[in-house]
Amino acid sequence: MVYIVAAIVPIYLYIILNRQDNSHNNKHFQNLLIVLAGFVIVQGIYHFVGAVGFNQLAKGILEPISFIILLIFGIIYFVASRSQSKKEDIKAQ
Repeated sequence: MVYIVAAIVPIYLYIILNRQDNSHNNKHFQNLLIVLAGFVIVQGIYHFVGAVGFNQLAKGILEPISFIILLIFGIIYFVASRSQSKKEDIKAQ
């Protein structure tokens, strides 16, 4: 239940940002919010499935999926921060 509530926050922020101006920086932030919500939902399913007793499913499938989503989050964050720093460098020149 806590994971569902935690996933509502990035989904809500995504909806608010989607109604506003879709600039380049905003798009990166929206992508981060979607991946974060996906990670939280997969973690909730992982813990629920593990608590019910399907440890093989939780550890064998959902844990690697969760790890991959977390890696995707890091890659998107890295790309967004690099593009932002490049824009700031261009503006400084």
